[in-house]
Amino acid sequence: MNALKSRWFGLKSRGRHSLPRPWRPHSLLAFRIALTAIVVGLLTYLSPYQRPYNVAQLRVGSSAQERIKAPFLFHVPKSQVELDRERLDATTTIPTILHRDPLVQDQQMARLDSVFSVMVPAIRVQMADSLKKKHLQRELPRVIGSLSVNALSTLIAVLSNASEPYVKDFQAICLQILANFYTTGLIASKQPVLQSPSPQVRLGNREQHVETLYSEIGLKQGDFISHIQAYRTISDRDAVEAVHELLNLFAISDLTIDETETARLRSEARRGVASIKRIFAKDDIIIDKNAKVTQDHVDALDALADRIAKEQTSHPIRRLIQMVAAATITGFLIFVFGYFLATREQTTFNQPSQLILLALMTIATASIASYIKTHELDIYLVPTPLAAMLVTILLTQQIGLVFSFVIAFFVGNLFSDFYVAITCALTSAVAVFAVRHVRHRNQFYRSMIFLPISYTLLIAAADLLRFVPPEQIYAHALPGIFIGVAAPILTIGLLPIFESLFHLTTDITLLELSDLNRPLLRELAIRAPGTYTHSLIMANLSESAAEAISGNPLLARVGCYYHDIGKMIKPEYFRENQGLRGGRNPHDHLTPNMSMLIIASHVKDGLELAEEHGLPQSICDLIPEHHGTTVIEVFYNRAVELGGESVRKDDFRYDGPRPQTKVGGILMLADSVESAARTLPERTPNRVRQLVRNIIQQKFTGGELNECALTLQDLHKIEDSFIPVLMGTLHGRVDYPWQTTDRKWRAMHTTVDN
Repeated sequence: MNALKSRWFGLKSRGRHSLPRPWRPHSLLAFRIALTAIVVGLLTYLSPYQRPYNVAQLRVGSSAQERIKAPFLFHVPKSQVELDRERLDATTTIPTILHRDPLVQDQQMARLDSVFSVMVPAIRVQMADSLKKKHLQRELPRVIGSLSVNALSTLIAVLSNASEPYVKDFQAICLQILANFYTTGLIASKQPVLQSPSPQVRLGNREQHVETLYSEIGLKQGDFISHIQAYRTISDRDAVEAVHELLNLFAISDLTIDETETARLRSEARRGVASIKRIFAKDDIIIDKNAKVTQDHVDALDALADRIAKEQTSHPIRRLIQMVAAATITGFLIFVFGYFLATREQTTFNQPSQLILLALMTIATASIASYIKTHELDIYLVPTPLAAMLVTILLTQQIGLVFSFVIAFFVGNLFSDFYVAITCALTSAVAVFAVRHVRHRNQFYRSMIFLPISYTLLIAAADLLRFVPPEQIYAHALPGIFIGVAAPILTIGLLPIFESLFHLTTDITLLELSDLNRPLLRELAIRAPGTYTHSLIMANLSESAAEAISGNPLLARVGCYYHDIGKMIKPEYFRENQGLRGGRNPHDHLTPNMSMLIIASHVKDGLELAEEHGLPQSICDLIPEHHGTTVIEVFYNRAVELGGESVRKDDFRYDGPRPQTKVGGILMLADSVESAARTLPERTPNRVRQLVRNIIQQKFTGGELNECALTLQDLHKIEDSFIPVLMGTLHGRVDYPWQTTDRKWRAMHTTVDN
């Protein structure tokens, strides 16, 4: 990850720390051109080909603003839903094909007749029932073995003592019942047919419902009984159940399903469904002026637009022209946005990492919008407010506002809907204003109120202008309300990721760092109280100056808190901390070079402490920048006194870099001014102003401010902002009475002594 950041964001390693490396002008220009080409190319790829009619304006239920005729012969295809429904309907018209096996009936009827031929004479012989059973088991093992003991006993009891006519009727009834089943048709199970698209069956040339057939499974489960009870000859319950068991042995299905033929016929039926809903000849009226728009009208215009688009894309030259046109529009949008950055937001324009951030936001939003359009989701699900809020918080309010309109124009072009562009632009602008001064995470709740209200009002207004029915307005507003609530929540979750990835620091993070009770600042106050006090006064100076030049006052204040944290490692070597140590100066016993190394080391120590405590990169950058490449004059002059002309001035400079931002320049000036102001013998406004002016001129002429964006006008404003803060810090007080008496006493004795 660090290697990736170094490659893309222009970072180089200095020991354990990564500091911004300034890009050369030609390298930065090449980077901007390459990034612009990538963004334009991707947005062109996501841009739609121009459609001949704006279907989005013709919503179902609205009124057509003009008469639209067919420019040529074309057809309207059925939707996939319509096609699937009609194919299913066509399938239901094809019955299940059945085949009858005539041998089954002949065989089973013959078997039943032969069973009676053997069973009846054996039963009517005068012998014990046990002997009759043994005889039947020997003669009819398959039949008798399948009958229960009760059923066999019932048959023997019924037929043994019955009259001859009764026995003949009994036999004839059983044969007749079985013959009826086979005449109608006997299928193994009705369930496969009932689960098919059609409950109808075809048996030869005859088509009928499957319920008219007999089921083998149903008969064996008890359907036999009702058919047997219909005959008065067999009315006894035990006899009915015995006959049921007997006939079940011969009720075997004679019908089978021809699955191959059935599938073939149903497949032909599905293929036979026409995929064309309607054909329009040239000059046919698709929709008349002021006519109420129906779904058929929208489908017809969609079909016409797709037909023209296919014809255009089928020709390479036309397709190239479309791509060039889309690239031209996209390029102008990017050019206007880039011109704004170059003229109004030079800090962002000169930072490759921030340009990459804007490019990613643009491409991500456009990709989501393209996905929504491709999958025919609601157009108001495009998260333009989310992108606007992230850009506003991470960069500036001005960039967020302009970015909102740029991305909204693209989304409107993607959906070919002017009202979508207006709605996205205005709701994104509301999101920008809602988070422009976010200092706490709970302030995001404000945007959760404003955004849904804005979405609802704007969507309703846009739909009312197009005479959309009220129920559809409600359906359109729901996605907007969802995005209005979800966007702030997602912003809270994504902010830390973008802060870390792009080395950006938001006001929310700065406020957390401004707490003076944080362990690092408490340790600084204990170990280096003089430096701590210096940092607090310097913070007031820097904050006032940043407000005067429209900078980031919060970053300036927090940067001052941490700019000298490295001094707590060796606090006794810095003048402001020597008062608690009796004023002893350790440098009195050191060489100028050694003193210089100790003093300069607080920058390296500060960076190590900043990294250890996880301070953001924007704060870490200010630690070395507030010194720039200035010379440590005290030790340089001492070295000159001791070493003469052999001393090199560059050996007593800080390593830099020079301030890269306005805030860095302010901290450099505030640091020098606060330290120097303490040496003034007379702290009048004129003396203070002259001191401030001299220090600013010294830094300016020394080239320390050459790499930051401070202008001469900014320097004048900074000078004016420093004066009141310094005068409030260095103000005088009226002498107490004891001070006045003591002064008179010392003056009198001085006179007497003289």
